[in-house]
Amino acid sequence: MLGTIVLFFGFVFLITGAVLLYDGLSTSDLSQTAKVISGAIFLSLGLVSSWFGVKNWWEWRTVYKESRNE
Repeated sequence: MLGTIVLFFGFVFLITGAVLLYDGLSTSDLSQTAKVISGAIFLSLGLVSSWFGVKNWWEWRTVYKESRNE
């Protein structure tokens, strides 16, 4: 249950970060720096949370296969 929530929020953070980075880099206004920094933060948060979600799933998968003697 927790793994699916982590992957969901990781995906949401990745999309939000990509949109903010695209918007911040494609326009030139006063809030450009804030959009780029917040986009980078959301993108890195999404990558880290997705990495931990996939890592936990992979560990669960190997333990499950070992318990079934595969």
